[in-house]
Amino acid sequence: MTVIKDAGRRDFIVAAGLLGLALLLGGGSAFSPLQRTIVELAGVVALGWFFVRGWRVPRTRPVTVALILIAALAILMILQTIPLPPDLWRALPGRIAVADVLDVVDGQATWLPLSLDPASTREALCFLIAPVAMFVATLHLDRDAQAKLLLMIVAAAIISAVLVMMQAQGATWLTLYDAPHDTKGKGIFANKNHNAALLITAIPLIAMLGRSLTFLRQPGAQRAMTMILIALLAIAVVGCLSRAGIALLPIALLACIPLLASRTSIRRHWKILACSVAILAVAALGIAQSSIARETFDRFGASQEGRYIFWPDVIEAIRQFMPWGSGFGTFVPVFRIYESLDAVHQTYTNHAHSDFMEIALEGGIPGLLILTAFLIWFAMVGWARLRDRIGTPDFPMIVSAITGMLLLLAASIVDYPLRTLLLACVFSVLAAILASPAPPARTALRGIARQVP
Repeated sequence: MTVIKDAGRRDFIVAAGLLGLALLLGGGSAFSPLQRTIVELAGVVALGWFFVRGWRVPRTRPVTVALILIAALAILMILQTIPLPPDLWRALPGRIAVADVLDVVDGQATWLPLSLDPASTREALCFLIAPVAMFVATLHLDRDAQAKLLLMIVAAAIISAVLVMMQAQGATWLTLYDAPHDTKGKGIFANKNHNAALLITAIPLIAMLGRSLTFLRQPGAQRAMTMILIALLAIAVVGCLSRAGIALLPIALLACIPLLASRTSIRRHWKILACSVAILAVAALGIAQSSIARETFDRFGASQEGRYIFWPDVIEAIRQFMPWGSGFGTFVPVFRIYESLDAVHQTYTNHAHSDFMEIALEGGIPGLLILTAFLIWFAMVGWARLRDRIGTPDFPMIVSAITGMLLLLAASIVDYPLRTLLLACVFSVLAAILASPAPPARTALRGIARQVP
């Protein structure tokens, strides 16, 4: 028994170490390659640990299918970097411009891979290492250890929320990453939209973990602290100046209702709930009058929003490269070919600002098939877990994991949050919790179990 506990403790140290590095260094962009490399190397170490220590991933259908999808994506990236015969390569859609250049330099016999930038595709493959390692590491943990990982995510979100408020007061020196963006609202990220995505993802996690705050012995104090932290993150979302964050915030707050209390407790403590809602409403009215809130809301009506201008160019590029795509990591050079004069501005467009569109461009039909298979997996496993775990101690964690994944996927429609290592690793933790089999009743989150009626 002691040996098993020691092994589990070491597994947790590896998982927590990787997540900690991702939270500390994974919020950057292309302008912070050193930090990204450190997290990727930590992912290699974590995967090596579990291979050497012994592969003990649960042999269930959800886990097996998830690993198959990960392998399929990695294989697709590898295939995109394999050189092809000249005639076969020239027959691929979207290669006319490059073929014309090869004709000029007498390179007709050159073997080239499907990817227009194989180095960037290999870099995209390396990016997968840390999230995959995080997924595998989380699968090796029990529910109590997984809950501790969620506490780390919540702690990082609270720190980021505090940084948002300090940055809004002019403390721009607290910006952690150099990036060509406004310094307001970035928190521990290089991008304010990504910061907002972390904050809204952490809100249901706080609601789920709130009653396990053992240092607060009274249930009333636990509820009050939980509400304060949720309000802090909600206010910080507004301070991020992110329209996607504002739009998704109500969903995150609604998900807190089944996590904070049962129907019985709501009826019993409806006065406290009403007072809390009133306080939040007054706070929201006050925030709405601030200059930061007005700046955010004004952006909803912007007629010259950049992504709406260049999305038609991205769609045209997708058409040209179907069905095989241009190769993962090739958005920047491909977009420059199809960028219209209306979309030209002082800074270059580094992503499609829609992960689904970018996958369609870079991965083609194979990439979209893998994406569709994952969404089906998510829907089926999520529904099965909700149905099977309702009324059990494991239900709150499942709800918070599903909500967090939904929020990140929704944010990916109009942005690229999962292309940052920090959020990719957070998503992997949530996905592994969803895929994990039900824990024994006696070990399943004893502190959180009190939330279930």
